[in-house]
Amino acid sequence: MGEIYFPSCNFTKASPEAAKRLRGYLKEKMPVAGCCRIDSTSYPAGNTALYFCQACRETLEAKPENQLILENLFVWLDRQEDYPWPDYKGLTVNIQDCWRDREHPEIFQGVRSVLQKLNVRAVELTENRERSFYCGNLHFQPEKPENIALLKRWPDTPLYRLPEDIQKQLMAEQVEKYTCPLTVAYCNRCTAGILLGGGRGVHLMELATGCFAG
Repeated sequence: MGEIYFPSCNFTKASPEAAKRLRGYLKEKMPVAGCCRIDSTSYPAGNTALYFCQACRETLEAKPENQLILENLFVWLDRQEDYPWPDYKGLTVNIQDCWRDREHPEIFQGVRSVLQKLNVRAVELTENRERSFYCGNLHFQPEKPENIALLKRWPDTPLYRLPEDIQKQLMAEQVEKYTCPLTVAYCNRCTAGILLGGGRGVHLMELATGCFAG
């Protein structure tokens, strides 16, 4: 059985050069699918769908007729002996785990192994791995009384539908927890939330493809 790469549309929009480099490496090894939401190709049952976007995973899981085995791309890349890992020479970062991966411990481990291969030192947050409750403006549990009170004014409203200034205030609470000048995330929403909150954040795939200039 083989693999099929499902690219992240949101990552491609945010980081086109990194997406291009990643596609260039993977297309030599496997088919590259279209958008997971509209790709109607009938892939052979038992093949592995490689993804690195949590939304892609959720979309693929909702299509059981595909009969594909899902695997996180960072976990897969970690096993590849020919991948050209850049060397970031001991760059020290905070690592922001994603709430949507709380039932996927293999991703937590794979991401940290990839950071080691990149010669990046990861400083853990207290709310790490399965303890993370953060996914940008999709999921956040504020602790500050003023932010808790703020959310009570918007009952039953998703975070991403709140006015941007309110989202920014909430994301800033998470950014205050970071102890390093740079935070690495591996989720599009987490990365966007860090930036919205005034933090300095980068997606792990930008590091992995050598697109981070420092």
